Amino acid sequence: PGAFVAGAKMVEGRCQAIDLNLGCPQGIAKRGHYGAFLLEDTRLIREMVTTACLHLKTPVTCKIRILPKEEDTLALARTIQECGAQILAVHGRTRDMLQEKLG
Repeated sequence: PGAFVAGAKMVEGRCQAIDLNLGCPQGIAKRGHYGAFLLEDTRLIREMVTTACLHLKTPVTCKIRILPKEEDTLALARTIQECGAQILAVHGRTRDMLQEKLG
């Protein structure tokens, strides 16, 4: 959470929102432990969004991908909303639905 907020503070005042992108499914995101590979870590997401909303004047937004179970996606969306995110965008595919796998 600290690194996310520190990075956001560097651009605060020069943008209209700070976005936590939890949608990237690429291998580099898996290796770096970011993007869609954080979706199962609800505790960390909660900490990141809450900390950012408490320490930033700029609105915080999030993008997620759908999870395999609909109820898990809805629970995550509620958690992000409760933490203070101003906007939640939902990419209508799971992390495993990569472009080259779609027909």
